[in-house]
Amino acid sequence: MSNALGEAGAGVFFQIVAYFAIATGLATFGADTGLVRAISAAAALGRQRMVWRILLIACIPAAAASLLVGGLLYLVMAMNLLPGGPEGWVSHAVRLAVPYLPAAALLTAVFGALRGFHASIAFAVLQNLVLPSLRLAGVLLVLALGAGLTQLVTAWALPILAAALCAVLVLRREMRLSRTGLPAVRLKPEGMETARGFWAFSGARGTSSMLEVLLEWVDVIAVFILLGPVAGGIYGAINRCVRLGVMLEYTARIVTGPVISSALAVGDMVRARQVFSGATGLLILGAWPFYLLLTIFGPVVLSIFGPGFEAGAPALLVIGPAMLLAVSAGGVQSMLLMGGHSRWQLLNKSAALCVAVLLNITLIPVWGISGAATAWAAAVLVDCSLATYQVGTIMKIAAPVRMLWLPMALAFTIFGVGGFLAVLQWGQTFMGLLLTVGIGGAVYAGVLALLYRRGVITLRP
Repeated sequence: MSNALGEAGAGVFFQIVAYFAIATGLATFGADTGLVRAISAAAALGRQRMVWRILLIACIPAAAASLLVGGLLYLVMAMNLLPGGPEGWVSHAVRLAVPYLPAAALLTAVFGALRGFHASIAFAVLQNLVLPSLRLAGVLLVLALGAGLTQLVTAWALPILAAALCAVLVLRREMRLSRTGLPAVRLKPEGMETARGFWAFSGARGTSSMLEVLLEWVDVIAVFILLGPVAGGIYGAINRCVRLGVMLEYTARIVTGPVISSALAVGDMVRARQVFSGATGLLILGAWPFYLLLTIFGPVVLSIFGPGFEAGAPALLVIGPAMLLAVSAGGVQSMLLMGGHSRWQLLNKSAALCVAVLLNITLIPVWGISGAATAWAAAVLVDCSLATYQVGTIMKIAAPVRMLWLPMALAFTIFGVGGFLAVLQWGQTFMGLLLTVGIGGAVYAGVLALLYRRGVITLRP
């Protein structure tokens, strides 16, 4: 897509995605995470018959909020109160996407319910395969027909409807299976099964979720406003590359969140620590190679987006090491949420957002794209450091250092040192990147298999 639109067109498109993501986060307001915690806890306590009540408590306010937020966003864009890019493209395109906001809010909430039912495979297929595939097919069709940005936005938003329908059908099946064989008894709502209990948790999570979305997009929006659509397109590509690695941490949340919630609901701290430690090791094994290659071969990776995008490579030298440190902390965010400490996370995200906004305003005019990356790195480290302290010191849950040094050393040696030697030998080229991925990946897999067979490491949370 970026090859067809160029840096400026990509910058405009990333702004549209940013505003839509922020609006979706505001509409759902933490309902998805609340559903993960409430449904998994209800299942652990044998209260599956309360799930319908929990869904209604979550989805009705989210549906109403999506209509309100969508109307306000449409009005703001119609009045051109936000930067609209060349010829007001952003404002016009966002208004085209607004009607899909209720479906996006529903999809987000249902995804949370699926995770609460431990339906991780169904969730992963819908989110990571069905929705992206439909979007890719639509975008490619639009580009092949030579259509404009507005048609591109429609092709990107329309698959949300199909994904939402599929998700609802899968959720119905999970609910039917979960109630099979249960006695038909009436239960009195309690805790997260009441509106007050659910939104007391989800409200704080909703605020922190909004801050989390803002943290993801504030630097992209700031670059677009302060440096223009060309720089915004380049930085948007950087953002998307780095966020691919963040998906690993998000996937770990999906898999481990319901398990941790169930363990904490019955007071099984040993199981909670085991899951957390195992997930941390797996995150390092999976994410460190990605971020090391992204940092070392930044110009090559960014050139995939088209000519001119490689100018953002210096920013990857800033954000890459910060993400290595953040990954090493493990699933601290999931531990806070499943432990019911959404208010702690709210404070962490607030502090991180303050840092991000202040540094973006200060550094972007001076350092350009690298300034935005510096602000992003600082915000990530502030958030991660606070969460790590809370989980380790207050909740008394931490991954033993002896379980982490080996994955770190293995990934750094093969992909860090190996990548650096590849650059010395072949330079910043696709050949160097492909050889590092191919040879390094084979060695990495072989060493991991050997260590796993000997019981030195475990490959499950």
